[in-house]
Amino acid sequence: MKVDEYIYIEKLLERFFEGETTNVEEQELYAFFARPDLPERLDAYRPVFGYFETEIVKEVEEMQKTSKPVRNIPFFKRRLWTGIAVAASLLLFLFLNRGDSGQEDEFNPYAGSYIIRNGVKTEIPEAVARELDEVIRQAEKKQYEKERLALRPLRQYRQTLHDLKTKEREAERFESDVERLEREYKDK
Repeated sequence: MKVDEYIYIEKLLERFFEGETTNVEEQELYAFFARPDLPERLDAYRPVFGYFETEIVKEVEEMQKTSKPVRNIPFFKRRLWTGIAVAASLLLFLFLNRGDSGQEDEFNPYAGSYIIRNGVKTEIPEAVARELDEVIRQAEKKQYEKERLALRPLRQYRQTLHDLKTKEREAERFESDVERLEREYKDK
């Protein structure tokens, strides 16, 4: 019987270290390793299970003694503090974002821009940046005008084609009217 019991305990040990034992099986292991008559090959596990059985319980009891009891805060007080925190956050947000009464600074894409000539860094003054913006706007305007003028002959050509097709349709209608009248005249 002892040999079968030892085999069972060894299988339980394997399952214990794999984390597969139940509480009842662990209690069996604690009881087994608390016995004084253990074989040498299993005696090495005695301190492990002794620790699990006694020391962990002591540690949990000590933690419970030193921990403070949980206070139950009434529902109203929790809501009050939550409301105060939200109001304070909102006021802080409004205070930090008051700005300069909605007036936004004009965006300057050239702020901080510079030119390096012959190894010397020269910052672009704001007046030069504005002039550069104006030159770019004028260049874009001229480009638009050129494209518009280039498309004018194309529009005129399309209009002329349209007019020609209209005249051709009128001529075809006129010819068909003439043919119809000639047939009517011959029939009389």
